[in-house]
Amino acid sequence: MKKYDIIIFGATGFTGQLVTEYLLLHSDAKDLKIALAGRNEEKLKNLALKYNEINPVIYIADSFDENSIDEITKLTNLIISLVGPYSLYGEYLVESCIKNSTHYLDLTGEPNFVKKIRNKFSESKFKSIIMHCCGLESVIPDLGVLYAVKKMNSREKDITFFFKANGSLSGGTWASFINAIYSNQISESIKINAKKSIRKNNRKFYYSNEFRKWVFVFPDIDKQIIYRSSKSNDIYGKNFTFEKYMMVKNLKQFLVIILSFSFISILAKFGILKNWLLSLRPSGSGPSDNQIKKSWFKAIFVGEGNNEKVKFQLSGGDPGYGDTAKFISEIALCVTNQYELLNKKEGILTPVECTGELMIDRLKNAGIKFQKL
Repeated sequence: MKKYDIIIFGATGFTGQLVTEYLLLHSDAKDLKIALAGRNEEKLKNLALKYNEINPVIYIADSFDENSIDEITKLTNLIISLVGPYSLYGEYLVESCIKNSTHYLDLTGEPNFVKKIRNKFSESKFKSIIMHCCGLESVIPDLGVLYAVKKMNSREKDITFFFKANGSLSGGTWASFINAIYSNQISESIKINAKKSIRKNNRKFYYSNEFRKWVFVFPDIDKQIIYRSSKSNDIYGKNFTFEKYMMVKNLKQFLVIILSFSFISILAKFGILKNWLLSLRPSGSGPSDNQIKKSWFKAIFVGEGNNEKVKFQLSGGDPGYGDTAKFISEIALCVTNQYELLNKKEGILTPVECTGELMIDRLKNAGIKFQKL
């Protein structure tokens, strides 16, 4: 039996502090042993002092110090990794978790990292759960699609996901984004998603009369996660199809997004300019409490089949940080407290493959609204 139920690695980062607060103060975690880990001892001590009644233990661990990583994975049943970009800092931690039969959760949205881990470990036999994309990418789309297909009777199910949000970026998210461009991960995601586009006449950009908004396909990892989930459950059907669109207010906003993305993509390819971009949002920085309170997201799912249509919306607060901390924390609690009820208990799994409807219930109880449209 291990000493801790959960260790939060990267606890002093912007998202790490939110996860720490969520878990240490959650009623479902009151009987759990939770420790904090990171590379900066002073920051860890200051963070622990905020919860002096709980008195969480701290551990010094660095992604490039394999002995320190092995120490924390041997001590706990589950690691929440909040140290990104994961393609730079995450590989050995996954390896150590597998070696020491420790469950692993992260917030990556990096296609190359997920692909590398799958290629390296998918054929290995191990007793732990390895779960990527436990934040905004890809909990809401993955569970939302499951919720949709369970409400449909058609043998052929086509799900369209429309997403709109208001939020800000932290330094860590900004660094992951810049690194993804620099290492061609976004272009890789576009290529992979294109191979999965089996819809006929699939539109990349159009005006939706139904929502009175311009929408465009967004090249992130969600599509890859959802198609993997669909292979694990017969309820999706053999002819399941999916596409994700971002919503924008008008054509002008779309052009601003595309031009800004293109400009940043050019700059990020050059080392000096890449470093300048990274300096614009330093590591550990993030939106203010007031900005987080004003942030929101709406995720609309439209399921169509043979003469049937379902439409509903998932909505919540700050998508990038407040609710992302909620998502990964709730998955950690689900794996820890409801382990015997999980769909699968070992391997490299998506949120749906592992937790299924358990997490839908947890999201509802955690304040995510499911609304029929």
